Amino acid sequence: MKIARILAPIALTLIACSSNNSTGTTSPDQDPGLGGDGSGAASAPDKNPDGVAYPTDHIGTNPRNGTNPGDRIKNFKFMGYPNGDTSKGLQPVSLANYFDPSGKNFQLIHIQASGSWCPHCVNEVKAVSTIKADLDQRKTVWIVSLAEGPYLGQPSTKADLDDWLANYKPPYTHLLDPGNHNLGPFYDDAALPWNANISAKTMEIITAGVGAVETGPGIIKEVDDVIAQLSDPSGLK
Repeated sequence: MKIARILAPIALTLIACSSNNSTGTTSPDQDPGLGGDGSGAASAPDKNPDGVAYPTDHIGTNPRNGTNPGDRIKNFKFMGYPNGDTSKGLQPVSLANYFDPSGKNFQLIHIQASGSWCPHCVNEVKAVSTIKADLDQRKTVWIVSLAEGPYLGQPSTKADLDDWLANYKPPYTHLLDPGNHNLGPFYDDAALPWNANISAKTMEIITAGVGAVETGPGIIKEVDDVIAQLSDPSGLK
């Protein structure tokens, strides 16, 4: 099932780009070895840093809805740059890296799926780059998945991701998801940006949808609103 819900609870208007108006031209080939999960992504961990296995039940794409708990997000695996550090080259990264049932390091995982052609994606990453200390204080990890390059419908490449990091210098983990290979089931085509908030304790999808909050204070408000939902007893255990 594909999700086209607007993120909640956000009072601000969300804006999304869309690649539905494709020119019809053939997209260039992806970098060799970077199709799908990416070269080496299969070696990304299935356990968190403490050795706890990633949960495998209740896997799906639905966010929480009222008193109905959301699905758990799959342990997707990528090639990427942990903490935006390009010095070691692309590294295998999975969502298990951020699974934290004890809550000692993380309580919320935010995933932003983007295309470098999308101005709202760019505005969002610029805004969030100014509030890292605020997110750290809230034990919130921000992850950016680059799905498309500089043209509508063009799968992202390592060069696109390198340019993105060089241009905006966001201090967050960045992942390659060429052509929406992993996260594509969550949104229609490349209606970007797509944003999701995940409980680090259970990997339950709390909110998910297309659109972006493009100011630092707006993002902090969204994060605080979602954190307030994490203690809801109706959520996944």
